This record gives sequence, C-alpha cells and structure tokens, in this order.
Amino acid sequence: MSLLNCFNRIWFTAPLANRDLFGSIVSKTLAAALKASLAPKANVKRDGVWTMQPARELVPGDLVNLKLGCIVPADCILGEGKPLEVDQAALTGESLPVTLFPGQHAKMGSTIQRGELECIVVATAANTFFGKAAALVAQVHNVGRFQKVLFRVMLSLMAI
Repeated sequence: MSLLNCFNRIWFTAPLANRDLFGSIVSKTLAAALKASLAPKANVKRDGVWTMQPARELVPGDLVNLKLGCIVPADCILGEGKPLEVDQAALTGESLPVTLFPGQHAKMGSTIQRGELECIVVATAANTFFGKAAALVAQVHNVGRFQKVLFRVMLSLMAI
C-alpha cells in the first residue's frame, strides 16, 4: 500500500469517527433533555405556596392540585368540591371516565378529564395501587407452554 493511500484512508475515515462520536454525544444529551421534560410534575402546596415539583419528590401529606389534563402523580384522597371525571383506562382498562367524588381515592397514573380539586397524597411510588400491581407482575415466574417448546427446540438445535 502506498503512502498516498494510507494518508487518504486516515484523512477520510478520521472525520467519520469524530462525527459518530459527536452524534452520539448530541443524541445522549437530547435524550436526557427529553426524559427530563417528560418527567411527571405536580402542582404542590408547600409552606403556603403553590409550586411545580417533580412527582418523585412528593410525600404523603402533600396538598396537590388536580385539574383538566393532569396525570395524577400519586395516590390521593380528593378534597372538597365538585366531582372529578377521571380516565383510569391505563389501570383498569375501562373505556369511559369514572366520576370520583370528594373523599374518594384517585389512583396514580389516571388522567383528569373534567374538573379541578385539591387532594392529599396518601401513597407514593411502590406503595401506590399502580406500584403494587407492578410488583405483583414482577413476581410471576411462570413458564408457559410456548416457552417450554422453544427451549426444547433450542436445546435440540444446540445438540446438532
């Protein structure tokens, strides 16, 4: 290989490597920014002042304002006021919104379809209805018939 070919190979491939490195850094930065912007937030009253806080920082006893379009950030007991219409399709599979009255529980992950109320957080993270359901699903270790058949086929192919 001539010296000119070596030079050309280095000259044209080095910028590509730098572009890949730069592209991966940019994509990681953009992914982190998107993840941060999509993180659930809640309108919380602390020390008499309403502020937007990340939902992960909620604690039982916090006063949260739920209104149209909000995703319920934690399991809450609804305060006084008019009833809320809540879409619980992600949790229960119901296709229509459910009407929740003051004193009832709103479950984390539900979406407010109509109304506005203040509520008190009673459970967060793994202690919520959604968190308990996720823990139950994670505990299941049943191996289905299809998995058993695939495993046998794979073993027989490995023996060949």
